[in-house]
Formats: sequence, C-alpha cells, structure tokens
Amino acid sequence: MGKGGGSPAQPASQTVTQTNLPDYVKGDFQRLLARSESESKAAYSPYTGQRIAAPGQDVTASEAMVRTAAGQGIQGLPAAQAATAANIARAQQGQQFQGTQFGPAGEFDAAMAQKYMDPFMQNVVDVQKQQAILEDARQKSGRDAAAVQAGAFGGSRQAVQEGLAQEALARNLANIQATGSQQAFGQGAGLYEKDRAARMSVEQAQAGERMAAEKIGLGAAELGGQQAAQLAELGKAARAGDVEAAQLLEGIGKSQMAREQAGLDTAYEDFVRQRDYPREQIQFMSSVLRGVPVAPSTESQKFQSYNPIQQALGTGIAGLSLYKGLMG
Repeated sequence: MGKGGGSPAQPASQTVTQTNLPDYVKGDFQRLLARSESESKAAYSPYTGQRIAAPGQDVTASEAMVRTAAGQGIQGLPAAQAATAANIARAQQGQQFQGTQFGPAGEFDAAMAQKYMDPFMQNVVDVQKQQAILEDARQKSGRDAAAVQAGAFGGSRQAVQEGLAQEALARNLANIQATGSQQAFGQGAGLYEKDRAARMSVEQAQAGERMAAEKIGLGAAELGGQQAAQLAELGKAARAGDVEAAQLLEGIGKSQMAREQAGLDTAYEDFVRQRDYPREQIQFMSSVLRGVPVAPSTESQKFQSYNPIQQALGTGIAGLSLYKGLMG
C-alpha cells in the first residue's frame, strides 16, 4: 500500500462491560416496562356521566312561587291606599265645613210689613171711619137744630162750632187709621218673627242633620280605612307566608339536590379510581421492585484487534520493520 491511503489505525484492544439483572427479577422488570408502555399509549377515556345535579321540581316550584309573589305585590295594599287617600280628602272637606250659615235676619220695614199685614185691615178701618163720619153727621144735625132754636144758625158762633167739630172728626179719623195700622203692623211683625223663628229652626235642624250625616260618613270612612289597613296587613302576612312556604320548599329541593350531587360525585370518583387503577398498580409494582435488594452482575470482556500479517511475520525488529514497510 502507498503512504497516502489506507484505513485508520485500529485500537490494539477494547473492553466491553455489561450489567445484567438477576434472573429472579429480570422478568418482573420486563413485564413492568411492557405494562407501563401499554398504559402510556392507552386512549383518553372521557367521563360521560352527569357531574352537576339539576334543580329538582321543588326548587323550580319555589322559584315560581317567589316570582309570582313578587309580581302580585301585597294583596289589599291598593285598596288601603285608596281608602287612606279618600279619608284624607274627606277630613279636609270636614275642616272646611264651618257649620250652617244662616241668612241675615232682615229688617221689618214698610215693604216687609205690607207683606205680613192683614190685607183686610184697611176694610175694617174704613168701616170705623164711616161710622165716625155718620156719627159726626148725626151730631151736626143736632147742632143745627140747637142753633135754629137759639137763633144762631148761620152765624159766626155756629161756624166756630162746625170748625171745631170738623177738627174733632179729622182727629178721630186719623186716630182710627193710626190705631188700625198700628195693630196691623204689630200683627205683621209677630207673624214675621214666627216665620223667621220657624225658618231658623228648620235651618238648624237641617244643619244638624248634615253634621250628623257628616259624622256618620266620617265614622264609616274611618272604619273602612281601618278595614282596608287590616286587609293590607292580611295580604302582607299572606305574602310572607307564601315566601316562607317557598323557602321551605326550596330547602327540601336543595336537600334533594345535595343528595343527588353526592351520588354524582361518588360516581365520578369511582370512575377516576377505575381509570387510574392500572396506573396505581404499576406504581405499586414499581415501588415494590425498587425496594427489592437487587445487585446487578457486571461482566467485562477485553477484545484485541487481529492482524493476520503481523501474526505471520512474527515479532521482533525484523517483523516490525516489515510491518511498517507494508503499512507505509
């Protein structure tokens, strides 16, 4: 061979060391590794069961009851509010009521007197005046006869007597008219006072009736307001009872949900344990094997390179020179 080529130098010798498990555990380790590899390649197993308990019929019924109670409000409260507003309005009207206002007494003047005086009074007065005139005429006849007998008829003395007689007649007629008018006026005034007293009595009676009716109305309104308030309180109590019943029903439903949830949790835990059981067994077996006192055996083998040319040439200087020459 030439100097420029040839294979690389080979080591004169090499040592190979091999460690072996004892035969009594070798199979166990091999099986453990095979099981571990198989488990690592296993497909994912999802849990197909239910995880969360659904609300039961009692819970949904409780929610519906509370929703209904919230939507309806307090039964009787609108009626109580309306009754209260009506009572306030009626009380304000009662405060404005200042009692019966009677009409003015009025003045018994000539027009009022003419209305109440006896319409036949003047007829009576006229009759009395006529009688006075007739009486004066009779007296005049007597005076004339006396004057004739005395020889003074037609004289000044007779004229004076006649003048006095006419004055007396005028006064008498005036007295008759005044007396009749006065009596008629008094009677008319009495009738007017009686009528006024009667009107006042009627007005007072009517005012009393109105006040009594107002009092009865206020009492009835107050009673109605109290009853409306009681109705509102009953509605409030009924609503509280509905809410309490809903809460009790909700408690029952949640207890059922808790029991169902416990069952679902147990099922999931069982699934996890079943899924992880092979791995736990492998882990257990691994821990057992790690605890076994195993002393692996070590075997070393030494190998030397073999060169047939060198063996043929032998050893020594001559052989070495020949070897180098061949290798160069």
